[in-house]
Amino acid sequence: MSKEEKPLCKWDKEEIKDNLKELKKLVSAPRFVCRKCARAARKEAVLCKPEPLDEKKGEK
Repeated sequence: MSKEEKPLCKWDKEEIKDNLKELKKLVSAPRFVCRKCARAARKEAVLCKPEPLDEKKGEK
């Protein structure tokens, strides 16, 4: 499973440390927020229960 397929809340401390560059890409310019863990990300696939931050940004 690639990091982009794994929800951010499932990343452990070592994965965060080892993949900081990828993490920065995933969370920069967030378009979605997770209703469960309150994390924000650019792609909904990395959040457990994604919700668009606003209607226009959430559109694909």
